[in-house]
Amino acid sequence: MTGSKIKGLLLNEWYTIGKMFIAVCVMVIASLFGSLCMAAATGEAVVGFSSVTGGMGIMLLSSGFSYDNWKSIGSFKKSMPYSDSEVVLVRFLPPVIIAAAEAVFTPIMLTIGGMIHGDLSDGFAGQAAFVTVVNVLYTAIPMLIFYPMFFKYNYQKVQTIFGLLGGLAVASSVVLSAWNLDKSSDKFTLISMPVPVCVIIIAVVAVLIVVAYKVSVAGYSKRDD
Repeated sequence: MTGSKIKGLLLNEWYTIGKMFIAVCVMVIASLFGSLCMAAATGEAVVGFSSVTGGMGIMLLSSGFSYDNWKSIGSFKKSMPYSDSEVVLVRFLPPVIIAAAEAVFTPIMLTIGGMIHGDLSDGFAGQAAFVTVVNVLYTAIPMLIFYPMFFKYNYQKVQTIFGLLGGLAVASSVVLSAWNLDKSSDKFTLISMPVPVCVIIIAVVAVLIVVAYKVSVAGYSKRDD
């Protein structure tokens, strides 16, 4: 029965933010190929505008909270036969899928690009690990911070802070892109981390996502507005 409910909620989500989710997926795929092209051209794994695409996509998806039928939570709960955990889970699934895609495909695309170039820079594996962590963090942070707030308070009450974070994300992407254009320095070889550390950080992010989900369920369950 739970599976059927989840499918029903996913279908509702598809009608609500389906096109937006497709657009975000296209953004992420394009950014991954951008990373591949950069690695193929330079033999380096570097942080740039593509690193923040996932986070910007999550923030775009989050705007779905502003216009769906959750504005009256009490009415929604009474009219829909879904548990609080099911409702929250379905909203968490799209950003989690995108974060997982960043974690899996970023190092793969960077490695393919490096192999195309043929002459990898020193410490390429560490650079790729660092870029992967940055991509995952940019994707996960909006979800970790704002999804629990959306479920507890609603979108309208936190949209100002949400907008400020979005502006900071865009500004930081410009700085990172400009930094990438400076090819005269050796800073790219310095921005790296051991691969095991990368794995540990991503594992910690996964745990934090679970915590954020549980906090969101707790906050949502107390709402009856």
